[in-house]
Amino acid sequence: MLTLLAVFALPFLGLGQKEDFQVLVAVGCSAPRSVQNDYREMLNQEVLSRLSERLLNTSIRLTLAPITGRSYTAPIKVIETPDALATPRFKLEKFKKTFHQQALEAFDQLRKRAIAECTKGTEIVAALKAAGERARGPGKILLLVHGFEQSSLTNLYDYRLKLERPQVRQEILERARKQLGLPQLRDQEVCFAGLTAGNDRNANARLTSSIRLFWQELVEASGGKLAGYGASPRICTFW
Repeated sequence: MLTLLAVFALPFLGLGQKEDFQVLVAVGCSAPRSVQNDYREMLNQEVLSRLSERLLNTSIRLTLAPITGRSYTAPIKVIETPDALATPRFKLEKFKKTFHQQALEAFDQLRKRAIAECTKGTEIVAALKAAGERARGPGKILLLVHGFEQSSLTNLYDYRLKLERPQVRQEILERARKQLGLPQLRDQEVCFAGLTAGNDRNANARLTSSIRLFWQELVEASGGKLAGYGASPRICTFW
C-alpha cells in the first residue's frame, strides 16, 4: 500500500511550488521606441502566455524590472499568483484571465516612467545585480535587451573595443567586480532575448559573437547559468 501511494503521489510533487521569474526589459532612453514595442509584444505573446499556462499547477512570483541608465535603483513591479494547492480551481481560472493583462499594465507603467525620466545609458550589469539581490532561491531571469552595455563600466557599442580578445573581456569583468560587484546569480538561469546587436551597422559578426561571450562569461563568473541567447524568448531553455 505504501508503495502504491508513493507511485500515485509522484505526478503531483510539483504542485504548489513557488517559481521565481524575473523579466528585465530595456525601456526609456535605453532602447529605440520601435524596439521597446517589439519587447512588449514578446512579453505579451511569448512570455506571459507561457507563464499563464502554469498558474493552475504552480504558484509564480513575477518581477518586472526596467533596464535603464539607472537600473539598480529603478522601480519594479511584483505580481504573485495564488497558491495553486490552496486555491479552488475556479478561482485560479479567474485569476488566470486577469494575470496577463495585469502584467502588461504593470510593464506599461514602468515604461511610461522610464520614458519620462529618460536616463541615458543602458546598465545591464546593474540590472542583473539588482535581480540577483531580489532572488529568494533558484529562479529564472529573462532579459529583453539589445545586448549593448553602455555605462561607466564599458561601452559595448564601441566596435573599437576589441572585445574578441579574452583579456579585454576579463578587464571589463574585473572593472565590474571592483566598481559595482558582480551579480550574485547562484542558482539562477539567465536568458538574453530580444537581441538587436546583429542588426546594427557597427555590430559585425566578430563583435556580435564577442558580446555573447562577454555575457556568458559574466553570468558564469557570477555563479549563474546561461539558459539562452538570441532574438526570441523561445530560445530560453527554462520553459
